[in-house]
Amino acid sequence: MAAVPSYREIAERTLGQAAQDLNAMPQGHVASAEIQARAAKAQAIATIAAAQALLEIGDVLRENLKRPVSDA
Repeated sequence: MAAVPSYREIAERTLGQAAQDLNAMPQGHVASAEIQARAAKAQAIATIAAAQALLEIGDVLRENLKRPVSDA
């Protein structure tokens, strides 16, 4: 059975997808509506990646807060 990817891995892949979409932006005579739509899609994908990164941060914080504090 394959390991479940972490939120960080998913966020990295999602940001990669957003970068690919931006790099595939058409050039030359293109309708401004198409450029706006593609940019909005890339922004939405990047927002999802940011949410995934925040979930990763939350998981890390939760794990660290669960650990008992040692008396050193």
